[in-house]
Amino acid sequence: MKLINLTSPAVNVAELALLCQATDTLLLRQDAVYLARRSDIAWPCDTILALASDLEVRQIIPVTAIGAISAAQWVELTASAKQVILWR
Repeated sequence: MKLINLTSPAVNVAELALLCQATDTLLLRQDAVYLARRSDIAWPCDTILALASDLEVRQIIPVTAIGAISAAQWVELTASAKQVILWR
């Protein structure tokens, strides 16, 4: 499983899909959490998460398909991933 960290809402999902497999995890962080409000995005991975602290600061409630994780869970997820990628 790759962990792909998105930090910008200006993401090209088609380009991202070339890198992703369904078993990978996308983590929305920083301003990318604004994407958590959108239900019209066909994400290339089955697991989409958002950093809870970034959601809280921006007062965003994610759509049902996107889970929120704590900073501690983010660390655990990073440690368990075979590869960690920062995608801007």
